[in-house]
Amino acid sequence: MRIIIQRANQDFGPYSIALLERYIAEGSLTPHDLARKEGEPVSASLPLSKLLVQCGGTIPSLGNPFQTALQNLKSFDLRLLFPWGTIRSFSWLKDRRLIYLASVGLAPAIALTLAPGVWAGYWAIALYFSALWALFFYYLFRTPQVTPRLCFLCFGFTGIVSISLLLMLNRVWPWSVLMTMAQSTKFLPRLVGMFFGVGVHEELCKASILFWLVRRPGVHLVPQTAVFYGMISGLGFGIYEGVHYQMSINREFGTDGAYLLNIARLTSLPFLHAVWTGIAGYFIGFAGLYPRRQYGLWVVAIGVPALFHAIYNTFGWGILGLGSALLSVVLLSTYLVNVQKMQRQLAVP
Repeated sequence: MRIIIQRANQDFGPYSIALLERYIAEGSLTPHDLARKEGEPVSASLPLSKLLVQCGGTIPSLGNPFQTALQNLKSFDLRLLFPWGTIRSFSWLKDRRLIYLASVGLAPAIALTLAPGVWAGYWAIALYFSALWALFFYYLFRTPQVTPRLCFLCFGFTGIVSISLLLMLNRVWPWSVLMTMAQSTKFLPRLVGMFFGVGVHEELCKASILFWLVRRPGVHLVPQTAVFYGMISGLGFGIYEGVHYQMSINREFGTDGAYLLNIARLTSLPFLHAVWTGIAGYFIGFAGLYPRRQYGLWVVAIGVPALFHAIYNTFGWGILGLGSALLSVVLLSTYLVNVQKMQRQLAVP
């Protein structure tokens, strides 16, 4: 009796039972290779070990597993197991996949090890997640006009300058009153406070750098570029807000609640801030290209994301809150698809 071996959808053989036993002993074949009797269809294939037993053959014994393991270890070349020469040559630095993998996988551990205190650990982890979001946005939304220098400017300006101004204004009338209304337990005052005291206020804070970017002399940013810079600016706001909440309000909850809120502050909520500022950037970008329409576009640029921001804050993780978050993402995507239609409409006298 002769047997055919099937590997990678290819047939080999046919072989005699004795030859197959020898190949298994040598390691050329494995007991789990698919095999069938000569003349049988492929559908009749079985593991080689099972077929050999049926045909009166035997599976060669590998011997004492401990002795075999010891022999295997003795046969290994230590220079391949511990390639110190290659490591010392730093040739592995040429493998970009390794660098990317190590950067993503080890950055949090390195940051926490080097952090001088808990507060620094919070900031390090927040920066790590912001960097991941920024790279994700860069892959999806970048345009030829995008430059790293302006990305850092948008992120840093919002996270340092705009937020500092925002915190000062929160103590001044009428924003102080609106902030109080935002904490109301009644629906209408809370929604009004969330829109004017939180939504409009924070969206202006995040979008402030964009008004300057699109009005620089000799610069004509396409709306898609303004969207990208807006998203980076939103991340700058999101990282501050995330760390602030993690070190204050989130600690008032139990262990489970604080853990889940902290995760949300590092993932979905910075993303939402980026999306809302991306929407603002879309209309601010068009305002830079069509100055005679700029005032109306500015109102829409702040009003639309502020509305979704207020609805989300008012209803939280309920159906309406999450619905407004999802609709924000859909709107931004739709806006980017309709860039040319918007251009044609704004170009009409």
